[in-house]
Amino acid sequence: MKFQTLLVGAFLLTGLSACAQSAPPAAPPAQPPQPLNASISDYGTTFIFSPPPICTQCLETELGFQSVGDGRYLPVVVTVAPFASKTDFTVLVNMLDSESPATGRVTHFGNRFDFVARQQLFSKGIFTLVAAPRGTVFVRGVDGGRAGLTAAPQFSWGNHLAAANFTWTGAVGVSSANPRSDYVGAFDYFRTLTQKGAALFLGFQHEATAGRQTAGVEEGLVMPFRNGQIELETAQLNLNVQPAYQFQARIIVNWGAILARK
Repeated sequence: MKFQTLLVGAFLLTGLSACAQSAPPAAPPAQPPQPLNASISDYGTTFIFSPPPICTQCLETELGFQSVGDGRYLPVVVTVAPFASKTDFTVLVNMLDSESPATGRVTHFGNRFDFVARQQLFSKGIFTLVAAPRGTVFVRGVDGGRAGLTAAPQFSWGNHLAAANFTWTGAVGVSSANPRSDYVGAFDYFRTLTQKGAALFLGFQHEATAGRQTAGVEEGLVMPFRNGQIELETAQLNLNVQPAYQFQARIIVNWGAILARK
């Protein structure tokens, strides 16, 4: 399975100033709606993960449900930003992996851990660029692991945001289940609908691995709440080979922001 990921990048901060005058206070200036996060999920629901790291010295978690064909999964993501810099570290794992091969349904703990370190390299105006070294460790059924890098540019203007992930990984211990190289290019567009950060997103993904290329599309909805959000996504995968349909639901909470709140 793929983790695309992403956790919460930044929260919308708004305030109103009280006017200590006898005359009625003037109405606050209108501000255009902004995304609750720099992107949608940091790592799970959309094809991409959010380019900007989470807030410094924060902890974020994602808990989700994923259905692909006859497979059912419970992905968990933990992201921490321990330093006073634009850097964070993430661990991704399936707490539950339930599939139904010809011999009957098999349910167990996921067979891999994914590790990602995001570092913001550049940010100016509407443009942000992030590099993210990443690795995978297989714990059952597949020998070796994977290592690689993601380059993640993002453009944000008004109520619109476009982001991409270009990821290459290579196998540490090549096998039929662990191909020598894998390239994924993913693109997502987000449209913020309300000041609180409700948003729609659309995406496209292309993958080239083991001499085969596949493509997929997605569409989804974000429903924010204080210090977090709920995400829903549907996707149509492997459209040029053997179409598969995916559904995801995920809840994301920024615990650092909760603990720091006064």
